[in-house]
Amino acid sequence: MTRRPLVVLLALSSACATSAQRGVPLAMRRPPPTGVELASSYRPVGEVYAAFGRTAGVSNSYGPDRVVGPSTSIARNAEGRWIGTVGGRTTQLDVEDGRIQGPGVELAVRTDGDALLVSGLWRNARIDLSFKAGSISGTPGGGCSLDLRPSEGTSWRGFIACPNPDVALLQLDGAAVDVPDVAMPAWLLAFLGTLPEGP
Repeated sequence: MTRRPLVVLLALSSACATSAQRGVPLAMRRPPPTGVELASSYRPVGEVYAAFGRTAGVSNSYGPDRVVGPSTSIARNAEGRWIGTVGGRTTQLDVEDGRIQGPGVELAVRTDGDALLVSGLWRNARIDLSFKAGSISGTPGGGCSLDLRPSEGTSWRGFIACPNPDVALLQLDGAAVDVPDVAMPAWLLAFLGTLPEGP
C-alpha cells in the first residue's frame, strides 16, 4: 500500500529533474591559453551594453579569454580557470561543457533548438534565462524578471522588474550580435556583468 505513493513520488521527481535539465550541454571546454596568448594584447570581438531603468548603463567588451568593463575584469589563466571580477564581485570559475562553477555559482548552460538556456545559481541567487533570436527572457536573480525583444539595429528593448517594472535596453556590438550563437562563456559573463543586483 505504501509502495504506490513512493512510485508516484519517484516518477514526479524524475520528471522535474528532466524538465530542469532540458536541452543539450553547450560545448565550452577549450584548451587553456598558451603563454603567447596570455602575453598578447587584449583584442575584443564583441561588446554588451545594458541600461536598466534610469541608470547610465554598463558596457562590457569580451574576447575568447577575457571580459573587460567598468566593474568587470576576468580572464582565463594558464590552467584554463576564469579569475577576476564580474559586476564588481571577485570570482573564480571553472568551465566545463554545459557547466560553470565557482563560489556562489552553479550554472547549467544548454541549448534547446535555437535557444541558449542558462539556469542555476549566480551570486547565490537563482537565475533562469532563455536567449533566442527573437527574445531574451527569464529571471536574472535578485527577485527580478527580464523580457527583451529585438528593436532597431542591434538593440533590444523591453522591461526589467525588481519587483517594480522599469525599462531595459540591451545593445550588442561586434560578434555579440550573433546571440545565441556567441563565444561562451565570455559573452555570458559580459552579459551577467551588466545585471543589477536587485532590490
